[in-house]
Amino acid sequence: MDYTEINSCRGCHSGNDSLRVVLEMDPMPLAGQFCASREDALSASTYPLTWVRCAQCGLVQVLEDVHDKILFSTYNYSSSTVGGLVRHFEEYAEFLTNRFGRDQNPRLLEIGCNDGVLLNQLPDSWRLAGVDPSDVARRAAEYQSHYELLNASWSLNTARQSGLEGSMDVVTGSNCLAHISDLKETFKAAALALKPGGEFWLEVHDLASTLKGAQWDTIYHEHKVEWSEESLCRCLEPLGLKHVSTIELPLHGGLLRCGFRREEAGTLRFSGAPSDLPGLQRLADAYRNRRENPAVRKLMAALASGEPVAAYGAAGRANVYLNQIPELKFGYIIDESPLRAGKFIPRTATPVAPLSRLNEERPSMCLITAWNYASDIIEKNPNFAGEWLTAW
Repeated sequence: MDYTEINSCRGCHSGNDSLRVVLEMDPMPLAGQFCASREDALSASTYPLTWVRCAQCGLVQVLEDVHDKILFSTYNYSSSTVGGLVRHFEEYAEFLTNRFGRDQNPRLLEIGCNDGVLLNQLPDSWRLAGVDPSDVARRAAEYQSHYELLNASWSLNTARQSGLEGSMDVVTGSNCLAHISDLKETFKAAALALKPGGEFWLEVHDLASTLKGAQWDTIYHEHKVEWSEESLCRCLEPLGLKHVSTIELPLHGGLLRCGFRREEAGTLRFSGAPSDLPGLQRLADAYRNRRENPAVRKLMAALASGEPVAAYGAAGRANVYLNQIPELKFGYIIDESPLRAGKFIPRTATPVAPLSRLNEERPSMCLITAWNYASDIIEKNPNFAGEWLTAW
């Protein structure tokens, strides 16, 4: 079988008796999968999709764990192709530079460096390394010399075998924690790699924002976990990583940038049971009533009357949205990433088309499935005469 069910919390390793089911969705293909042909798309594998919450640390996570060799052997996501993401990493690079010194030479390791979109913007004087198992990271590193790449999964073994123990001033990761199965080992490896007083900076999806917006389209197998500041602290502080700062950011519909400092003994901020999350029920209700969404109703009416409709933004959210409401039969979905050009959404077999098709065929409505970049998309297409809709 291509997946297993986790038998302990990814973050704190509490047993499966601590995992409480909070949402069950319809079986899904992989959100990061884009198929080479319509036939491949129609026959794509699907997997159950269940959200659970740990009663010990509060981490919300996907119960089903699809093997990494399937998730990431071919990874159709290159950060530098997304304008809003590039701007975010420009700001993050400036934040790190201001914190650790433009004229200094700290050693920094980025977990999940993708195509180097952050590392390439950090000062030349810094000693930089990235770790990432994907083919995207490997290809990008072949054409640059600004940083050293470890084309492997981050783990205690990787840290030890690469001679990184106690060597790093900074370890960082942006949204990479969503893709890791054994997070406690990841955290231990980060603590191992840091010098005493070194800092671990993480950018993670903000669970509170996901729940507030009832963003069920952000739930998929590659997003194995969703974090709160509390669950991060409950998992990291017992390892000697003391919380120093949290910054809330708008990226991806809500992002937390959290910093932790390596100390000999952590001071625990939280005890007892994790805080209640009433928004979990709001999200579950929104998912159950997803076909009653105003945009869905409008699109269904247009389709029933024979009007052409399209979608825009073939990211993971689009795969979730189209597969969880498969009766929305879009003629195509626009995407500007060369990694997805000419491919098909799994199961629905919706073709991924270039921007030129939107201008040529002029559909009456276009649903922005990449709604977190809606303003960029609308601004980029001032001549579109149809109606823009967003999933939320």
